[in-house]
Amino acid sequence: MKKTFNSPLTISKKELLDTSGTTDKYFRQFLYDLSIAGAQLEVARGYLASQLGVSAPQYNILMVIAQYQHPEGIGLSEVAKHLHVSIAHITNEIKKLDQLGWVAIDVNPQDRRARLVKIHPQAEKQFIQLGNHQRSTNNALFANLSKSEFNQMRRILTKLIKDFASTIEQLPPIKK
Repeated sequence: MKKTFNSPLTISKKELLDTSGTTDKYFRQFLYDLSIAGAQLEVARGYLASQLGVSAPQYNILMVIAQYQHPEGIGLSEVAKHLHVSIAHITNEIKKLDQLGWVAIDVNPQDRRARLVKIHPQAEKQFIQLGNHQRSTNNALFANLSKSEFNQMRRILTKLIKDFASTIEQLPPIKK
C-alpha cells in the first residue's frame, strides 16, 4: 500500500504552525478564508459600485474622497496612499470620474502643479442615497464582529498590508 502524500510545510514561522508545530493546516485554512473573504468583499463593493454606475476601483476612490476631503478637496497622492495604489492609477480614474460628473478637480493653491479633488456638489445627493445601501451591506458583512475584534483586525490588517506589499516588491518577474 502506498504511503499517503504529505504536503510540505508552506511556512516555517513557528507562531503560525499548528499547536503540535508539525503542520501548517491552520495557516493554509487562514489563507483560504482570507482569500474568500476578500473575494466576497469585492462582490459587495461591486454591488455598491453598481448603485452609482461606476467600477469597483472607482467606487473605492469616490469613497476615499468623500470620507477624507477637506473643504478645498483632497490631494491625489493622499487618495493613492489610502488605497495603496499608484498615483498614476488614481489620476487615470479621476479623469474618468470627472467626465462622469462625480468629482470636481481644482488646482492646489499650495502647489500649482498638483490637483485637489472633491465630490462634485451635484453628486452629493446620490452619495447620501447610497448611504442606506452601504449601512445595510456593511452591517450584514460585519454582523459578528465586536468592537475589540474590529480594532484588533484593523491593527493586524495594517501589518499584513505592509508585509504583503514588501513581499510583492521582492518577487521575481513571472516567466512567460
